[in-house]
Amino acid sequence: MGVNATFWRTLIGLYYIFTLVHTAVSTPPDDPVKCVSGNMNCTVTNSYGAFPDRSTCRAANVAYPKNEAELVSVVAAATQAGRKMRVTTRYSHSITKLVCTDGTDGLFISTKFLNHTVQANATAMTLTVESGTTLRQLIAEAAKIGLALPYAPYWWGLTVGGLMGTGAHGSSLWGKGSAVHDYVTEIRMVSPGSANDGFAKIRVLSEITTPNEFKAAKVSLGVLGVISQRSLTYTMKNDSDFEDQAVTFGKKHEFADFIWLPSQGKVVYRRDDEYPSTHRAMVCSIFCPSVHNSLRR
Repeated sequence: MGVNATFWRTLIGLYYIFTLVHTAVSTPPDDPVKCVSGNMNCTVTNSYGAFPDRSTCRAANVAYPKNEAELVSVVAAATQAGRKMRVTTRYSHSITKLVCTDGTDGLFISTKFLNHTVQANATAMTLTVESGTTLRQLIAEAAKIGLALPYAPYWWGLTVGGLMGTGAHGSSLWGKGSAVHDYVTEIRMVSPGSANDGFAKIRVLSEITTPNEFKAAKVSLGVLGVISQRSLTYTMKNDSDFEDQAVTFGKKHEFADFIWLPSQGKVVYRRDDEYPSTHRAMVCSIFCPSVHNSLRR
């Protein structure tokens, strides 16, 4: 009797383990771009399913270039027609509305199929990849030639172009810094051009040949234009009036934040404000999506 009971308990236990293993399956987000008909009349969202203001971003159509030549053609046609273009990635992870085209007549350019490794150089310790390459793909490709990326965000679904443009980062304990773009050595970028350029041109930017443009392009938020500088200050205070200060502090600063340390009886207040428009810096002209990026360990 005891043997049978033990047998059935073991069998039931294995059943539950087997069930858990087969039901705990994670899946990546859906394609952020949805169109009513083919590639026409499209909307885009992020991997969270909604932007902070719950608005819907629309465009007349979306393009999915598969190589640089197709990308140049797409940018040229849109430039000649005077259309607004924004880049969307495979999962469009950004919380903010960087992908919105301001209106319904714009064009989404997806880097979904621009996800190939162009060159791997173990001697120079560099990888050249297309901007739609995900962080997971990048790490895997680097491992094949014995390299590793020192810093990276937590989620592997970010693309190289996306994490560069938004300044995505990891730890900051050593090396050049915590941001992935700190390890980029060259960017190949397709930008709008004049009629003499065929309305699109390819720029090759590097820290050696074009340092100013290169720095601007590395964290461009998708466009190079007016960049707001920021003032960021941390202050630690006693938490005795934290309950009252939480709302008051939040109303005083544009991007207020705080960290409560109850075990220490302290609160770290972060004041994050934009500089006034008189302190804004103008950089270069408007660029389109980056295509190839070289990353160094």
